[in-house]
Amino acid sequence: MAGDEGNQASGNTSYTIGNVGAHARVAQGTNISWVEGTFAATPEGIALKHQFTTLLQSIQQSEELDEVSKALALAKTEAVAEGFAEATENPGKLQLALVDAKNFLGAVAGWALDALSRILKSDAAQKTIGTITEASTKAAISSIAGAPLG
Repeated sequence: MAGDEGNQASGNTSYTIGNVGAHARVAQGTNISWVEGTFAATPEGIALKHQFTTLLQSIQQSEELDEVSKALALAKTEAVAEGFAEATENPGKLQLALVDAKNFLGAVAGWALDALSRILKSDAAQKTIGTITEASTKAAISSIAGAPLG
């Protein structure tokens, strides 16, 4: 259980976490990103998880984004990661996440959109993209990756 017991006027926030069982994973703070468990335990899934985690960490550590833009960039990038993990079952979810991320990141954090493009062009991502048959989702991927997909 996390509680915000901080002094908001001074900007200090304190958290109390209790009753955490053995082997539990706890995330504490603001703008927390968590992609663990999103991707299959395959070599491609592990590579994609690592690539998305690296991008999320870069967004989190960015000094050029204000807190609201950072939170939105994290949320939109996480949505792409989740959509990608479910792409073969629900390509429409990935398509919506990609369009949303492209519009926001392109306007606010072009470097993050470039990093997302590199993820989509990676060998690990291409194996998943090859299983997607929905043309509109492939078009959304192409619009970010910058290259037509087969």
